[in-house]
Amino acid sequence: MIQRNHYQFCFEECNCQILVIVFLNRELVQGFTLSFELTLARVALLMIQAGLAFMISLVLWHFYRIYHRHYLKSWAIAFNCFAVFTLIFVFYSSFVVYQNVSILLMIITEVSYILLGYAFAIWILVGVREATVGQRIAPRLVNQLLLLVLVISLASVLFFLPEQNMTIWKYAVQVNLRQLFIGTTLLVSGFWLFAMTNRLFITRSVATVFVLWGLQLLVLATLSSWLGQTEFFTKVTVVMKHLELLWVALLGMGLIIWLQEDERIANKELTAKTQYLDTHDQLTGALNRDALLTELNTLCGNNPASLLTVMIGLDRFKTVNESVGIKQGDRILREVTRRFETSVLKPSLIARSGGDIFVLVLADIDTDKQRQFCLQHLEHLIEKPFNFDSGLLKLTATLGVARYPDHATSAETLLQKANIAFHQAKREQQRWLQYQPGMEEESAKLLMLEKELLEAMRSKQFVLFFQPQFNLREQKIDGVEALVRWQHPDRGLLMPGQFLPQMQQLGLMRELDLLLLDTAIATLGRWRKMGVQQSIAVNMTPIHFEQPGLKTKLQELLQKYEVPTSLLELEITENTAMGDMELGRNVITELQQMGIRVSIDDFGTGYSSLAYLRRMPIDKIKIDRSFITDMAGSDSDMMIVKTMITLAHGLGKRILAEGVEDENQLGLLKRMSCDAVQGYLIAKPLAENDFLELLRQQ
Repeated sequence: MIQRNHYQFCFEECNCQILVIVFLNRELVQGFTLSFELTLARVALLMIQAGLAFMISLVLWHFYRIYHRHYLKSWAIAFNCFAVFTLIFVFYSSFVVYQNVSILLMIITEVSYILLGYAFAIWILVGVREATVGQRIAPRLVNQLLLLVLVISLASVLFFLPEQNMTIWKYAVQVNLRQLFIGTTLLVSGFWLFAMTNRLFITRSVATVFVLWGLQLLVLATLSSWLGQTEFFTKVTVVMKHLELLWVALLGMGLIIWLQEDERIANKELTAKTQYLDTHDQLTGALNRDALLTELNTLCGNNPASLLTVMIGLDRFKTVNESVGIKQGDRILREVTRRFETSVLKPSLIARSGGDIFVLVLADIDTDKQRQFCLQHLEHLIEKPFNFDSGLLKLTATLGVARYPDHATSAETLLQKANIAFHQAKREQQRWLQYQPGMEEESAKLLMLEKELLEAMRSKQFVLFFQPQFNLREQKIDGVEALVRWQHPDRGLLMPGQFLPQMQQLGLMRELDLLLLDTAIATLGRWRKMGVQQSIAVNMTPIHFEQPGLKTKLQELLQKYEVPTSLLELEITENTAMGDMELGRNVITELQQMGIRVSIDDFGTGYSSLAYLRRMPIDKIKIDRSFITDMAGSDSDMMIVKTMITLAHGLGKRILAEGVEDENQLGLLKRMSCDAVQGYLIAKPLAENDFLELLRQQ
């Protein structure tokens, strides 16, 4: 226990010390009275300081729950630590020092007191760092720092436990070291705030308080080592303590004002961002449609000599999104916008009107040669490969063009004309088209036709006719090609040339392919139950053949109608196969692994590349009818057909000649060892019942 038969000194108080002298000599009662009054005044000062710190902590915590700023939470904890730190000192200096208390209670009190001083500094530093970098400090790092100062606090108390009086070394470790740590931390916090780029007046004020408070603690630690525990040093600590109360009050008020100012700036930035998003596309940063109309109206109002409005749509972008993913698709859109912004054309306006559609407005494009150059340059910007981890991706675009003032003088009408030209180019599969008078009427007609075509698909007005394929070696029909017809309710039976081009323009070919596949496989299932084992070849358009879900859809249909895969054959053009040779080869390989045969239709009219014939795992080649028609009267056509047959056999593939219409053609093909023929000489395309009757006659 602490002996009290001599003067007892207690030097502790937050970051300075109180010198309390207890006189047991009756002759010094007057001196004791003065010291007691001074002690009461100091206790009152400390209680005010603790209460102020606690109130600041509550206010900061309240704002943290409203605004969810992590630095507010850190500062609330820091001021709470400071409040408890001060209260423990009052308890320690007023009760523990002058009472016979257990060693354990004294150790707990001293460790808690020292630890809270360090914790106050750490949480202040954490809060300032979170405020300057704008993100939360990792809790693991904060916990490691708190664990470190806990070890330091325990060591500083337990090491000096045998010493009952306050020695120089004990004071240096328990008081000076803590003052140096807190002072340095406050200085660092102040310098961090001064280093902020967007400093406000209140930020500089808070930083100044941190620096002054930190300097005060460093000076106090230096003076205590230099002056020792003298009466002058005691007076200095009294002044310092009053200054500390001032720093706490200024700091608390400054932090709260800073929060309000920070919220005002954040709201101002949010308002600016909202206004920006009202006029710009969030993904690419380009103008949105409403802003485009506003800006274009302004440009038109300035009566420029000419303006070129170009609507640009990325081809097959939906397929790209499905194959590479939405995130990569967004990346493509951002890259396209960047290419437009850095283009030598320097567009007056760049907008994204929706999806994969962009609108550019170009000024001072007066001649046809300038327009041609601009449109070619825009095509090249899109066609430049996009680099992904999986490889390079190439895109194409369709462009619609309208001119001010030739086609329209208002923004809305100008965009409408560019849109009409764009969709006309899409329908005609042109790279670009300029608006021409009369395009509206054609668009209106197509719109009406689209309704008819959709209704035709819903009511199953599209029917299949079957043209036999005759095996010359076995002298029998060994398969049929399915050909579509439209059984129009008013116009009767329509041939493919009367509706397929329009369906391609309207983008309905994929839906038609699915319908015809379903019909063909259902027919195979029906024939199989009748004992008819004939394969059906179905034509596939490029847009459907490249769809990722084709294999799954085929599996579903074959399973639904209980049809073996060997009875289904898919026909694609060589242009389809060559469009993306790697993709085409992979798709054909997957289909063959399922047992579905793939043949090349209209061979000789496209790329006719020997390389792709060797690489593509196709089963059959069909020679286009244009070579067969003039074969008898043209030595060059006959040589081409003979070469095709020899080439196909050399590659191990079967070959079929289309468009055979007379015995002379048939005889020539037999002598050339052609495997099979198809044409009006064998049979014209037949309705299902007529074809089944032909099979029975055979």
